[in-house]
Amino acid sequence: MRAPIQTLFLLVAALAASACHTMRFEVSDEPIADVVVDRKSFFLWGLAPTKTVDLREKCPRGVVAIEEEETFGDGFFETITLGIWAPRTSRYYCR
Repeated sequence: MRAPIQTLFLLVAALAASACHTMRFEVSDEPIADVVVDRKSFFLWGLAPTKTVDLREKCPRGVVAIEEEETFGDGFFETITLGIWAPRTSRYYCR
C-alpha cells in the first residue's frame, strides 16, 4: 500500500520539476516569411551544447527573431535523466 503512494509522490515531483520556459530574441521588426523548427540536445543541464547553428543556412535572407523553448516534454526528459540529457526546441523566424 505504501509503494503506490511513494510512486505517485515521485511522479508528481518529476512533473513539477519539468517546468517550461521560452526565450525570444527580436533582431528585426520586419515581417516573418518562414519559421524553421530545430531540435537540439544539450548535456549536463544545458551547459554543454552539442552543435553550432549557422543562421545563414537556416534563414538565407536574414533572421527576424530567434526563440529557444523548453517544452513540458523537454523538461520531463531532462528530469528523468537527472539533467544528463536536456533537449530544447528552437525556432528561427526568417525574413
